[in-house]
Amino acid sequence: MDTNLGRTFRRLRKFKNMEIKEVASEDISYAQISKFERGKTDMTLTKFLSSLKAINVSLEEFYHEAYFSNLSKGPLFNYDFCQKLEIEDKEKLHQLLKIETDLLTLHPSIKCHKLNIIQIKSQLHLIDPNIQVNKEDTLYLKEYLLSINKFCAYELYLYSSCLSLLDNKTQEQLIQKIISAEDEYLDFISPKILKIILRLIPIFIENNFLDSLPLLFTYLESHTKSDLFFYEKVTTVYLKALYELKINPENHEASSLLYSYSEVFKLFNSLETEH
Repeated sequence: MDTNLGRTFRRLRKFKNMEIKEVASEDISYAQISKFERGKTDMTLTKFLSSLKAINVSLEEFYHEAYFSNLSKGPLFNYDFCQKLEIEDKEKLHQLLKIETDLLTLHPSIKCHKLNIIQIKSQLHLIDPNIQVNKEDTLYLKEYLLSINKFCAYELYLYSSCLSLLDNKTQEQLIQKIISAEDEYLDFISPKILKIILRLIPIFIENNFLDSLPLLFTYLESHTKSDLFFYEKVTTVYLKALYELKINPENHEASSLLYSYSEVFKLFNSLETEH
């Protein structure tokens, strides 16, 4: 148990590769954050929650880091915003864009608002090609992702949402970051993280980003050994066959496997519908 909450906050801030000045705002000063991290003072709940939001960490995640820091930890991830991005409603996405734009105006130093805006615009582009992410925002996204010391789930989701904005060299560098985090999460990998990786692979195949896929398949196979991940195992086999067929369209074995597993997925879908 780590009872020094300031030390925990500092650890999370460092993990996100953020400086104190990027967390400070009108609500809480640089000096207050510095003293809190060194255990010299406490924070009010309002200021504490504001500071957590600045580093894009939920209260639940902070609690886990503070009270279970001696255990093998899962990735830090604020799911609330990312779950909202699962929608494909143009009007709702525009509403969300306005909210994040207003928040960025109020708190220009907080990275998550600018990153959230880039994600929303990237999602809107899929619905309306006239909506574009400018070069400045694309560069900001690239520099942020490359600056992270270790990829966690938020960055993985950010990456998968904005994949089309990044060049091939950046893609390769980011894949290496994802793979390098493997040992950190072996014992506490979240099914939601696997879901995001499984989401990445079809996008890679569609866009011919094929060189890094063997590494991702190795990653998935090492994290889905338990029977609890049966669906993820099946999906991995299916995607691997899709990848092999992409490399060699004459691969009849892969083609046959794809057909067989398509039937398995139909069964899954029918069972879900019944329940």
